[in-house]
Amino acid sequence: MNEMKRSRFSLAKYFAVRILALISLMPILAFVVGEVMGWPFLRQPAERMLSQQLDRQIQLNAPFKLQLLGGIRLSVGAIRIGSPSGFDAPYFVDANELELALRYSDLWQAYRTKSTSPAVPYRIKSLRAAVMDAYVIRNQDGTATWQFKQDDTTPPRPFPLIEHLYIGHGQALVQDAPALADLKVLFNTEEGVADRQPQSSIEIQGKLRQRPLAGRLETTGFLPVATLNKDSAAVPSRGWVEYGKVRLDFDGTVSDLFGQQNIRGGYAVKGPSLGVLGDLANVTLPTTDAFSFKGQLAKQDEVWTTQIKAARVGRSELAGDFKYDGRPQPPMLTGELRGHRFVLADLAPAFGTRNEDGSNATNKAGRAIPDRPLDLPSLNRMDANVDINLDYVDLGSAFSQPIAPLKSNLTIQHGKLALNNLDARTAKGRISGLISVDAQPMVIDTANPAPAEPKLAKWDIDLDWRNVDLEEWLQVSKDRKNKAAQEGKAQVPPAYVTGKLNGKTTLTGQGQSTAQLLGSLNGDVAFFIRHGSLSHLIIEVLGLDVAQAIGVIVKGDQSLPMECAVLDMSAKRGIITPKVALIDTPVTMILIDGQIDMATENLNLRLAAKPKNFSPLTLRSPIRVTGSFQHPKASPEAGPIAAKVAGSVALAFLNPLAAILPLIDPGDTDDGKAEASCTRSLQELQKHQGDKRLAQQSNVSTSTKLR
Repeated sequence: MNEMKRSRFSLAKYFAVRILALISLMPILAFVVGEVMGWPFLRQPAERMLSQQLDRQIQLNAPFKLQLLGGIRLSVGAIRIGSPSGFDAPYFVDANELELALRYSDLWQAYRTKSTSPAVPYRIKSLRAAVMDAYVIRNQDGTATWQFKQDDTTPPRPFPLIEHLYIGHGQALVQDAPALADLKVLFNTEEGVADRQPQSSIEIQGKLRQRPLAGRLETTGFLPVATLNKDSAAVPSRGWVEYGKVRLDFDGTVSDLFGQQNIRGGYAVKGPSLGVLGDLANVTLPTTDAFSFKGQLAKQDEVWTTQIKAARVGRSELAGDFKYDGRPQPPMLTGELRGHRFVLADLAPAFGTRNEDGSNATNKAGRAIPDRPLDLPSLNRMDANVDINLDYVDLGSAFSQPIAPLKSNLTIQHGKLALNNLDARTAKGRISGLISVDAQPMVIDTANPAPAEPKLAKWDIDLDWRNVDLEEWLQVSKDRKNKAAQEGKAQVPPAYVTGKLNGKTTLTGQGQSTAQLLGSLNGDVAFFIRHGSLSHLIIEVLGLDVAQAIGVIVKGDQSLPMECAVLDMSAKRGIITPKVALIDTPVTMILIDGQIDMATENLNLRLAAKPKNFSPLTLRSPIRVTGSFQHPKASPEAGPIAAKVAGSVALAFLNPLAAILPLIDPGDTDDGKAEASCTRSLQELQKHQGDKRLAQQSNVSTSTKLR
């Protein structure tokens, strides 16, 4: 009996142990079955969990297969990550035939560092997708399709580190409102396989800042580039970008694309205007003629450096070394601009003769001065400190001597551009001073309503002219002599004008175009010529002394010494008026009065002669110059003869000439001859004034006697 009881107890115990063992093995069996089947029943729970965690719709399409042994391996027919609310996009990412592999150790590391700063990127063992589409959208308020719920509470993680990546065909539509970007990006890659040379490419098409943009980049793989390791290996890369007719080609290396974005290599760029290139690079560059140059480029962290050995802008040949540091706000550009040959006419586009894209600008009907608004607000985009060293500056066909050399320091500080310490040497003389434009008033304060009138940039020009040799400087005299030599003439004609030009220009203005600037000028312009002479033929051309003209015909042209040659003009609200404008020769004093209206581009000048000796043929009327800048007209003035007009004008110049005499700089040699000559001219004017007053008094006395 006891035996039977013990046998039954043993049997029960046996079955109990077996049942308990079976029960304990159920999870393992379930796990094994799940692994074999690929956990298909977890697809919908995974969708709900991910949708809740990421706060957006997640869709996992069959076939669904999940492997958990030794790591996580997920294979789905397709995965679609929805876009956040408020975005007009069907989804954020849609990937077909997706395979994902993760290590538990990497997940544990990511969990442990979820609150660290900076955040540690996720590490992905493998990611494969036959097709991947994405809508990468950022609104003006900064919200974006790639922002998830947890990004609000934890430091946003950098781009994941992927060890093996395959994308057969990728496409992303990029719409970035703050960057004014609307782009379509195509990409494909297969890399991370030891026995295969990786190849990756990206193509871009669309618009950036309202200009067409296209480009292509080919590398030996994205994976080494897409790291946050500043010491990561550089990846050979080659590509090109076309932006608003600007073409940039690059051949070099790229590393740490989602970190410091280090770049190094050679490049070549060409286009219709440097202004377009500046728009692409988000730096301040002037509007120019067509350009092309090659150089070396490097980027380390936020600092760009470039060495340009040879650049061509218009007809100018330039070079330079520059550094652009994006870390301060605003960013800072430093370096040196050098030039073997710079053509001054190539600056014209920067003052409005061309549009920002390099096309010809059209002025208002009948206007000669460019009125296109300049991109002056861009001066607030960055600061700069650049030394300028130009060996040769071509001033144009009117001048036989260049500026050689030209040195200056270009600065931009808080929207104010200045050419400081300007030192230009030409024709044995020198031009020095300062030119600046302050665009800071044009910055729009978004916190305050727009002003009733647009804010204008402020301009300042302060230049000194010292001993510029006019005979060597002006091409017209050289052409005259060359023509005489070609015609075999034995007698070489004299220069039209000789002497040392000295003076000072002090002007201010305001405006966002060259026309506005010149139409608002205020200040003074004063020039005088030392030890100068004037061709008799000039007198003939002006038609001021027919007797002298006959002498030129009979005896040939000769130089006529200029005892005093002074031009002192004042500008007020764009109207330029001569305070003193005279050329005093031994036989005739030539005077100019009237005004030049820079705002309306109208001329109203009068040239008259005051003979010192009686000349019966110096009886012609003054020459009146009228009309517009585009269509000037010169004709004899009806009314009083030139001598009487000249006498009246000379009296008007009396006091201004007396005021400017102490300011006449004798030049390099303090001989005082220029001031002494003009003093004699002043005395002659004073004598003429005294003779006139005496004649008036005599007339009054005679009239009284008759009464």
